[in-house]
Amino acid sequence: MMAGGMVYRLLLVGLIGLGAVPVSAAEVEGRLEWMRRVELSTPVSGVVREVPLRAGQRVAAGDLLLSLDTRSFKAAVTRGEADVRRLRAAMEEARRELERTQELYDRTLLAEHDLQLAKIADTTADSSFRAAQATLDQAKLDLEYAQIRAPFAGLVLRVDAEAGQSVVNRLQSTPLVVLAEAGRMRVRLLLTQDAAAGLTPGQAVPVAVSGRRYQGEILSIGLEPQAGTEPPRYPLDVVLSTGEDILRAGQPARVTLP
Repeated sequence: MMAGGMVYRLLLVGLIGLGAVPVSAAEVEGRLEWMRRVELSTPVSGVVREVPLRAGQRVAAGDLLLSLDTRSFKAAVTRGEADVRRLRAAMEEARRELERTQELYDRTLLAEHDLQLAKIADTTADSSFRAAQATLDQAKLDLEYAQIRAPFAGLVLRVDAEAGQSVVNRLQSTPLVVLAEAGRMRVRLLLTQDAAAGLTPGQAVPVAVSGRRYQGEILSIGLEPQAGTEPPRYPLDVVLSTGEDILRAGQPARVTLP
């Protein structure tokens, strides 16, 4: 009887870790974390025109999260398109002139110096056109960056911008919207080597949160111990599908290990 009690206590000790509190020999309690959390910003500077959302809202992939005033960006695109048209015409004319000069040179009616000048003019016109095209491409990209859209279906955690606010991102982008993936969360447990032995990624594990049960799956098992744990404890991540339920990071979650 004493030996059996000792084995039970040793098993409980094996499951104890930072962020993982044993509930029984097969259950471990951790806390929910976001499966994916991103801080969204824009690499361009401007004035915020629209912020059509607030913290706590659910958004679909591609939904508009924030928009800058796009008038200056559209003007840059219009100017770039005009430069491209003008320099394309100049490039095409320089190419025709080179062909005429080459023909006259082949008939020994022009000196080689004239041919070289025509080649230089053609190269210069081509380079100017390519530079204008690159400038136009950048202007179009800046116009695209003037809007922040959701990269995936998620929950808005924080909005750090208001209409009329100036955004200056010349040196470093400032986070404007924080988004977390909707429908999936994870629980991180810290287990001793013995407790983690026999567990493999992909194993199904039930997870209980606030009296509700969810289907979880072991996502990964760390091969290096968590810093500062003694004896060494290894991180084990369990991912769970939350469906339409809105759960919060930090909520306790109970995982039943196989």
